[in-house]
Amino acid sequence: MSQLYSKKIAGYAVCCLSALAAVTVSQMSQADAASMTFSVTGTNSASNNALASSVVFDDLLNPGKLTVTLTNMKNVSVPSDVLTSVFWDYAGSPLNLSLISATAATVTKNSPSTTTNNVNLLNTPNGKEWAFASTTNSAGLSGITQDYGLGTAGLGIFQGLGGQQQFNYGIIDGYNANANPAIKGGSFVDNSATFVLSGLPTNFDISKIGSVRFQYGTNLSEPSIIKAQGNYYSPPPPPPKKVPEPGTTAALGLFVVGALKVVRKKSLVVA
Repeated sequence: MSQLYSKKIAGYAVCCLSALAAVTVSQMSQADAASMTFSVTGTNSASNNALASSVVFDDLLNPGKLTVTLTNMKNVSVPSDVLTSVFWDYAGSPLNLSLISATAATVTKNSPSTTTNNVNLLNTPNGKEWAFASTTNSAGLSGITQDYGLGTAGLGIFQGLGGQQQFNYGIIDGYNANANPAIKGGSFVDNSATFVLSGLPTNFDISKIGSVRFQYGTNLSEPSIIKAQGNYYSPPPPPPKKVPEPGTTAALGLFVVGALKVVRKKSLVVA
């Protein structure tokens, strides 16, 4: 009986310690970010090439800021295949945002074949290659209905851009075999670029982003695709459960030690 009693008490003690460890670990693993993803597909009638792009908006990756990751998932042949800007609306109070970072893991050139890594798109040899624009005008930015945008082509919207060709530093995902000389000689972001915008208000609600316009080429009359709602919304994590304070944790530890001592004494008396 004494051995059975000892095993029961020891089991309870181990269970208490395991539960405490599980609670502590679970509190340390809450790191999911709130995000909205928009993706589109289509066809460029000028080149007959398929178009496919996506953008992810994330407001917790950089706390207090909006991180925008813009991706082109198709090869290009002509300038109007190149993803040069993205626009969006926000169904809330106007946002006073500023572009503080624009980076590309890789910038590529076909002729001559060159690759440059970790490029700051706000400070290239030709100057700033991407810009941010916004408006409180109810009609939207010039020529479109959206209020916010990031772009590398001027489009009558973005100011102060460097470079010799407006589509330079646009986003591609490789070159088609029939790519024209302008494309082969241009410098392009390979696959995706990441932008960080500061100035998010404390009541910002990422789920209110919508009417996202993907713009290709160097003119608003060239291919564009609008996605009204996101493909995927990842909500912020729930508030973490309260972790036992150090005093509570210590008390539980003392309880376990005491229980083990009682087991030992009980075993000696009964035996």
